[in-house]
Amino acid sequence: MLKLYGFAVSNYFNMVRMTLAAKGLEFEVVKTFPNQNPDWTSMSPMGKVPCLETEHGCIAETHVILEYLDDQYPDKPILPGNSYDKARARQLMHSLELYLELPARRLFPGTLFGGQNDQLTIDEVKPVLEKGVRTINQLANCGPYLMGDTPLAPDYMALYILPLVQAVAKKTYGWDLLADIHGSAELLAALNSNEYAQQYSAESAAEMAEFVAGLSAK
Repeated sequence: MLKLYGFAVSNYFNMVRMTLAAKGLEFEVVKTFPNQNPDWTSMSPMGKVPCLETEHGCIAETHVILEYLDDQYPDKPILPGNSYDKARARQLMHSLELYLELPARRLFPGTLFGGQNDQLTIDEVKPVLEKGVRTINQLANCGPYLMGDTPLAPDYMALYILPLVQAVAKKTYGWDLLADIHGSAELLAALNSNEYAQQYSAESAAEMAEFVAGLSAK
């Protein structure tokens, strides 16, 4: 059986969990936090989560895991069938991560974890987020999902990226970022109607206090 290593607060871990569930694949969760223990880095070289243990060996990095799952288990695909649309899906995935999630992550200390953000970082992040919003609006065709009427890999990424970025933008800039992404309300409503999304959201909320306490203890 597939084993997925990670923890419920990790949005990247949840992207993979949603994909496994959407494909109807059986898997075991092994609760694991990022670390540099040699036993762990032998499986996930950077010490990050998620990591997927397969019959062939271990795979890290979320984009790679998602593509492996679609190649290895082609039933209920999460990427389009033709090359052009598959490239468009990947472009959406990278845009969500590089131009929304990763810039917003620079502000997590002062928005989610009780610390402070310096003004230089605050000033640097906003124009990147603005360009990210423009990019998603240009690439997406919500109907209600990012590429039409079927949820795909970009949607499972958006489910765990957009609310985080919204929280950061709202607290830092007073900016309702999602209001500027066309169709985002309908997209998130459709995705959150999924029973697995609801289950994973509840688990993430339940583990958040433990996770923040662990950060404070370091």
